[in-house]
Amino acid sequence: MDKRALRIAIILGALSALGPLAIDMYLPALPMMVNDLATNDGAVQRSLMSFFIGLTLGQLVYGPVSDKVGRKPVIYVGLALFTLGSIGCAMATSIDQLTLLRLVQGLGGSIGMVIGMAVVRDLYTGALAGRLMSLMIMVLGIAPILAPLFGSVVLSVATWQIIFIVLAIYGVVAIAVVARFLPESRMPELRAVSHPSAAFKHYAGLLVSSKFIPYVLALALAQAGFFAYLSASSFVFISLHGLSPMAYSIIFGVNAVGLIAGAQLNARFVRKHGAAPVVRCATVVYAIAAVVLALADQAGYASLPLLCVLLFVVITSMGFLLPPSTMLAMEAHGAIAGTAAALMGAFQFGLGAIGSAIVAALADGTAAPMLGAIAGCGVAAALVANLAFPKRTAPANAGAAAH
Repeated sequence: MDKRALRIAIILGALSALGPLAIDMYLPALPMMVNDLATNDGAVQRSLMSFFIGLTLGQLVYGPVSDKVGRKPVIYVGLALFTLGSIGCAMATSIDQLTLLRLVQGLGGSIGMVIGMAVVRDLYTGALAGRLMSLMIMVLGIAPILAPLFGSVVLSVATWQIIFIVLAIYGVVAIAVVARFLPESRMPELRAVSHPSAAFKHYAGLLVSSKFIPYVLALALAQAGFFAYLSASSFVFISLHGLSPMAYSIIFGVNAVGLIAGAQLNARFVRKHGAAPVVRCATVVYAIAAVVLALADQAGYASLPLLCVLLFVVITSMGFLLPPSTMLAMEAHGAIAGTAAALMGAFQFGLGAIGSAIVAALADGTAAPMLGAIAGCGVAAALVANLAFPKRTAPANAGAAAH
């Protein structure tokens, strides 16, 4: 991989980290926010759900628009919204204000993943695209390791509001980096023939495409379980098991290491076995670990060590299925890469919002809602991957630059 591709992957990874940073940095503060905003666990979890809704809606707009006007102008709009939303969250004085401003922040933060995937598809295909996706996931994966730890450090010396000020600063720095180092990847001739109004037609076509929807649905279902973990894990570890915010952050970071490891190791398995078989296997491992954990919890045997180990297996499995399923979904849709990436992201975060809403609605002071949601999503993802994927998918083991 040349220096240009490496630089692009790092920048896109940093942009893609907007969402995870805005989620993970404030997770250690959720129990504290319940008291400061005079609300309850479920209401605070709904602020995370509103962020997911923003991520979903933003991507549906950004993808098609970026196909027409180019990637960079849309990035600037998204980063501006993210920065303003972060400042607003820092100034919120009620849970209703925070929930609304998290929606705005999510609308801006959604720019990262959709544009990142589109830029990779603009420039590369095949295995090289897969390697770039894996590198993006690695950069992206650093955020969940460092963000909760940094959030805990902030909480030890300041209030949770400062976390959102830091996010606003990140947004400003990102604008400067994009302006200086990220090239425009959407070719003028493709921009000229793109029409955002045609997005609904493209969405309709993608929704019935056997080369898109099975891969996206398997990924989105698996990720919905992951979002259930994000929305409730701080309450499970801090409130239920009595861990400190720092101890929780360390556990969260270890799980993120598993996510990165899976994202990096999957490439060798994809080269040997093909992308689709790797996704099928990863979803099965995810489902088995999640179901065992949920059943152990119901039987009263879900100790803290068992909880940590099996959640690590689940999240590492996510790392194995993220890059190949993304590559499979995007491979045949280069001409509408932004639109395809937008719909894929909308599926991921839309189902994530639903999963978070269910966990928040069922919050009862136990781990059962979170673990049940993860298990259900894992089983559904495994069923889709093993029953709905095309039976003959050629191994994605070769690639070339698109231009």
